[in-house]
Amino acid sequence: MYDFSKRISKFHQDHVRLTNGQRADMRRRRETNLERIEKGLEETNKPSVAETINQGGYAQKTMTQPPENDQESRYDIDLGVVFEEDDAAGPRTTRNWVRDAIARKATNLKNDPETKKKCVRVVYADGYQCDFPVFRRKWSEVGWKYELSSGDEWTGSDPAAMNKWIETMVSAKSPETSGSYQLRRIIRLGKFFSKTHSSRLNREFPGGLVATALFIESYSSVNGRDDEAFRETLRALSIRSKYSPVYANGIQVSDDKDTDRIGRLIDQAKESVNELDKLDAEDATDADANKVWKTVFRHSFFEEETKEAANSASAPLENKSALGAAGLAAPFLSSQAAAALSESEKHSRMEAAVSARKESGSGGKPWSK
Repeated sequence: MYDFSKRISKFHQDHVRLTNGQRADMRRRRETNLERIEKGLEETNKPSVAETINQGGYAQKTMTQPPENDQESRYDIDLGVVFEEDDAAGPRTTRNWVRDAIARKATNLKNDPETKKKCVRVVYADGYQCDFPVFRRKWSEVGWKYELSSGDEWTGSDPAAMNKWIETMVSAKSPETSGSYQLRRIIRLGKFFSKTHSSRLNREFPGGLVATALFIESYSSVNGRDDEAFRETLRALSIRSKYSPVYANGIQVSDDKDTDRIGRLIDQAKESVNELDKLDAEDATDADANKVWKTVFRHSFFEEETKEAANSASAPLENKSALGAAGLAAPFLSSQAAAALSESEKHSRMEAAVSARKESGSGGKPWSK
């Protein structure tokens, strides 16, 4: 496969991975909402939060920037809110505590905080989203045991265990490198890929934990070649069944609603692999690679180098065009003999020089003959 690894690495760094500033902004939003929850609970005489647990892409370091043509598709952040078991009420009631606490203190939200099946969701006017899953905990002989507020039930859950599992997979499966893990980069590229084509087609694709688990399941490592590793990961994904459940840390994380979403991702993976396989040609060039990778990620980043090369190659021709016929006949016009000619004679001889060059089809100097 044509080696485009340096360009893919730069694309990942500049357009896929969150910048330090973006991560700082997400931390600020998380802390602001946590403060709202704590103060709102206090003002409404509800039990206090016993613990918070970072979850999702932020905790797992797999969050991505939004697709280029869908800046409203902002990144979100998950923060588990934990109550002591003796303090918690029913699952739905406890979620409503959190929703009401945020609503009491919040401003600049796109909509009022909403109680979902497994969390409280906050959506900002600029598209950012924060989800707050609600848990209760109790102490046991083996440590804290957690239950998630899911619908009208408390269901067993270990929110920190999923983070640990992903961290283990990333370090165990990635090629040996010094502190940089290829699998995490492939997960980010994969989630960006999924969001990009979801936006393009205006259809639901798997997101969050399901997408992460799919790319871990399909991952194929290629040391030093993120471009090839991503292609081979897509190839493995393209041949799985959309009906096969998706597991993470031994737990099924997909359900019936994910079947068609996974199918769309599989179909898109097939199309992209067919395109990327064109780069196995021995005569493949940078221009070919930019064209193919642009179909994969639908990003103008892959136009930049092609434009630069085109501008560089065309610059001499553009200079000659700007000079017009005079550019070809300049040596003649600057000679002493030409200086003595009338303007009409200069023009006639200049046209003859241009005509001679065109007829010869060579890079010679007709005026010197």
